[in-house]
Amino acid sequence: MSRIYAAGSAMGWTAEQVDQTSMWKFWASWFGYIRANTPKHGNKLTESEKDYIWERMQQMDAVTEQVSTQTYLWDGAFRPQGVQTFVP
Repeated sequence: MSRIYAAGSAMGWTAEQVDQTSMWKFWASWFGYIRANTPKHGNKLTESEKDYIWERMQQMDAVTEQVSTQTYLWDGAFRPQGVQTFVP
């Protein structure tokens, strides 16, 4: 039974919504969800797509300047503690 709730959750349903529907309607919805969210032309990238994605990831990961972030302490509320700086 937990798999039915898990499938319902994947579709964005609450447990109460799963309880309120018939099994016929639930499975019809599930198969429609799967059909709508499954790639039609296969799910493999071409080599050029892979290369492009890899190059973009490298560009996004390349830190060329100093980066900083505010740090906080949680004691029931967020309390600023200072700024942490990262140098590439």
